[in-house]
Amino acid sequence: MKEHLRENKFILLFSLAWLVINLVQALFTEIIEDEAYYWLYSEFPAWGYFDHPPMLAFLIKMGYSIFPNTLGVRLFPSLLGAGSIYILWFLIPEQSRDRKVFLWIIPAMILMHINVAGFAALPDIPLVFFASLYFLILKKYLEEDRLQQALLLGIVVALMMYSKYHALLILFFTIISFWKLLLRRSFWLIAGIAFILYLPHIFWQFKHDFASFEYHLISRNDPFQPRQILEYIGNQLLVTGPFVGIILLYLAFTRKVSGSYERMLKFNLVGFFGFFFLSSVRGHVEPHWTAAAFPPLVVLGLANLDGFPGLRKWLRILGIATIPGILIMRAFLIWDYLPLPNHVTHLFHGKKIWAEEIQEVAGVRPVVFMNKYQNPSVYWFYTGETAFTRNNMLYRRNQFDLWSIEADLESKPVMLTRWGTRDSTSLLQTIHGDIAYYDIDRYCSFNRLRLDIIDKDIESPVGLDISLQVRVSNPTENTVDLNCDCDLPPILMYSYFQQKRKTLSTTVNPQPLLGSISPGEEIIYDITIQSPPEPGEYSLLVSFGSAILLPGINGPPAVLTAFPLQETGLALQSR
Repeated sequence: MKEHLRENKFILLFSLAWLVINLVQALFTEIIEDEAYYWLYSEFPAWGYFDHPPMLAFLIKMGYSIFPNTLGVRLFPSLLGAGSIYILWFLIPEQSRDRKVFLWIIPAMILMHINVAGFAALPDIPLVFFASLYFLILKKYLEEDRLQQALLLGIVVALMMYSKYHALLILFFTIISFWKLLLRRSFWLIAGIAFILYLPHIFWQFKHDFASFEYHLISRNDPFQPRQILEYIGNQLLVTGPFVGIILLYLAFTRKVSGSYERMLKFNLVGFFGFFFLSSVRGHVEPHWTAAAFPPLVVLGLANLDGFPGLRKWLRILGIATIPGILIMRAFLIWDYLPLPNHVTHLFHGKKIWAEEIQEVAGVRPVVFMNKYQNPSVYWFYTGETAFTRNNMLYRRNQFDLWSIEADLESKPVMLTRWGTRDSTSLLQTIHGDIAYYDIDRYCSFNRLRLDIIDKDIESPVGLDISLQVRVSNPTENTVDLNCDCDLPPILMYSYFQQKRKTLSTTVNPQPLLGSISPGEEIIYDITIQSPPEPGEYSLLVSFGSAILLPGINGPPAVLTAFPLQETGLALQSR
C-alpha cells in the first residue's frame, strides 16, 4: 500500500513538472495560427462556433482574463493536459502500473506534447481530459450502478461533448461494447442530464442551420486518393511515437481484454483508429484526430506488457532515445535555430513582426484578407485591430461567415489583401512574403446573404443557355442593401467545379435587379447562365462577387450534368 502511495505521489510530481514546462513553453512560444482563431472565438462568446463546440473558447476566455498574452490563451489547456496525465495513471490496472515505463513513454509520444497533454490551446486537450475522466468514472459505474456515479457521468459526458464532436464516437463505441447499459435506469438518467446540459449548443446549431454538422459531414469530403490512406497510417505511427508507438499499438491491439471495462477501452481504441482509417478514403485525416484514443492505447498497451517481458525493456530504451529529439523540437518552437524550410519556420516564428508590418500600412483601418481564416486571427491577436477574411469559391466557409464583422465593415475604409498580384494593387513586403493589396475607401461584400439554387439537379446540353431560379434570403437580424454606397458593387456570378479542377467564374447576364432585403425576407431571381462547353458532371455555384472580388460562398452548390449536343438531336440545328 505504501509503495502504491509513493508511486502515486511521484506521478503527481511528474504531472506538476509537466505543467511547469508547458507553462514556460506557453509563455515564450508565439501564437499558433489555429490558436489565434480559437482566441478570436473567445472574443465573441457563444454556445457554438462553425468548426467546434465552445469549450475551448470558454477556457481561453478565462485564462486570457488573467494573463492577456499567449500564457493566458494556453493556461487552462495546460492545466487540463497535466491533469490528463495524472488521471491516465489511475486508468491503468493497479497490477499493471510500471512507473518507470510510464514516465518514459509519455514524453516519447509526439501527440502528448501538443494535442493530448500539451501546451497548445487546441480542442483535443479538453476532449482528452474529459474523456479520461469519463473512462475513470465509467470504470466504477460498470462495476457498481450508483446514483452518484450516474450524475457525474451525465455532467462529464456533456463537458466532453462541449469539447469536440469526436466525443460522439466515444459514446457510440462505449454503448456497442456494453449494450446492456441501455437496460439500466441510471443510463437514461445520464443521457437526460447530458442532453439538458447540451441544449444551449443544440439551439445554437438550430439557429445557424446546423452549420458545423454540414461542414464536418458533407463539405470536407474530397475525391478518393490512395495516398491519403498511406498518409494516415504513416502519421499515426509518427504521432504515437515515433518509436514507442509501434510497440504500444501492437500491445494494445493484441491485448485479450478482461471484463467489460477493458472491452469498452478496446472498442474505443479499435473504433477510433478504424473510423479514421475509413475516413481517409473520403478525405485527408489530420494526425491529431485520433487523440481521444490515446488513453485506451496507453492503458491497454501497458496492461499487456506482462505477456511480453522483452518489450518492457525496449519501451524504456526507445523512450529514452526519442525524448532528446522531441525536446529539440520543443525548443525550436521558442527559438528559431534549426535550418528548416521557410514554410515550416513561418508556422511558429515571425507572426508578430508580420502583423506589425501590415499594421504600419493599414493603420487603424481594418484589414480584409482572402480565404485563410488564420491570417486575420493572427493579425487581430497581435495588433488588437479588427480583421476579416472574405471567403470565396476557391476556399470554404468558416466562423467569419457567421460573425457580424462583414456587416460592420460596410462602407468603411479597409486595406483589402488578395492572392497574387495585379497592376492595380500595391505591394507590401513582409517577413512572410509579399502581400498585394488595395486601398478601399468604401468596402462591402455580401457573403452573409444566403443564395439557393432551387433546382438542385440540372441537365443541359453543352454550351447552351439555361434558365434558373435562385432564392436569395437574409438570415441576419439587419436589412442588407445590395445598392449600398460602396466601391465594390455586388455582381451576381456563377462558377463551375469539377472535382479539384475549377472553371473560371462568369457574370450572370443580364443582371437581376438588386435591392434591399429585410431580415428573414426571401427574393426569387430568374437568371440565365450558360452550360459548360465540355460534357461532364459539375458543381454549380451562384453567388455574389464584384469587379475585383471572386464569387463568394452564399450557399450550397447544385449538380449540373452537361452532355453532348448529339444526345439531344440538336446537332444538325447547331451547324
